[in-house]
Amino acid sequence: MRFEIDDLIRSDIASLKPYIVKDVPYKIKMDANENPYNIPENIKDVIAKEIYNHHFNRYPDPSAFELRQALSSQLNVDTNKLVIGNGSDELISYIISAFGGNKTGVIFPTPTFSIYGIFADVWGTESIGVPLSKDFELKQDEIISKMDSVDKSIVFISHPNNPTGNCFSNQGIMDIIEHESKSIIVLDEAYYEFSGNTFLPLLDKYENLVILRTFSKAYGLAGLRVGYMIANESITKQIMKVKMVYNINSLSQKIALILLNHKDQMSGYINQILRERDRLINGIDKIDGIKQFHSDANFILFRTNTNADELFSAFLENGILIRNLNEKGLLENCLRVTVGKPEENDAFLTILESQ
Repeated sequence: MRFEIDDLIRSDIASLKPYIVKDVPYKIKMDANENPYNIPENIKDVIAKEIYNHHFNRYPDPSAFELRQALSSQLNVDTNKLVIGNGSDELISYIISAFGGNKTGVIFPTPTFSIYGIFADVWGTESIGVPLSKDFELKQDEIISKMDSVDKSIVFISHPNNPTGNCFSNQGIMDIIEHESKSIIVLDEAYYEFSGNTFLPLLDKYENLVILRTFSKAYGLAGLRVGYMIANESITKQIMKVKMVYNINSLSQKIALILLNHKDQMSGYINQILRERDRLINGIDKIDGIKQFHSDANFILFRTNTNADELFSAFLENGILIRNLNEKGLLENCLRVTVGKPEENDAFLTILESQ
């Protein structure tokens, strides 16, 4: 061969680094904002029956119509306003691939969910991060200024924001939504079930508004990757042009549908997580040298007045995996813990108190 494979790669891709999740041994996992509870046994029985009767030899429904129909009924939106994705990640990629490109900026506050910037780079679209205030509040005027600096833009707002955990002020977000510019505004409501704060009722008023949600968090389906987009048909019809044909496997569609049909039971687990979040907040408050930040999600961001790397290592030595976010800037000496089961939260607090 007269050439190197590296010579064939797009120059903008060549400089990227892959998103790698390190394999770290642990006894208690509290790092990834997952639901700590597995699917209840009675629901597993329903899923088992579905697996037994499932036609694995057939391609899945490319439109995920049954799942969209169920979501349509629960959310009171038309089925044509729904697109199902292989997790919200895939839908974020579709949005940027459809509306990004030359002369478009992907704008987002920082720190936030890193996938927005990653997919902007993958699709050759300029990524523009706008730092939050020291209190992790949205600087909407600066975001609007960035919107005005490009021909077109896609604005991503994680609501509540990951990793800070807070919902930004509704007025600040409304200022961005109502600003006159050629922009798609994406509200990523992955943690909606924990915050209860949504912009979904505004969908009919603002044609350029997109809402993202997921089954990975509150519904405990992180291992199956099911997310969904709610947007006006003028947007969803464009997304369908770039969507992979069979992007959601048939079993994931069925299991997500089963969980929707057991929504009341799953709500009990959500309420338990919220109670444990409050208990964890109260426990952290009593520990000297730790500052925690308000959370509307299923995780808590906190800062230590010592060395975050050493504290992270202390947790690992005791078998507890949390997320080390320590870096210069707004997240210096910050770590993030996912709300776990009561015994997991007790173990976390015991280690934190001992340091």
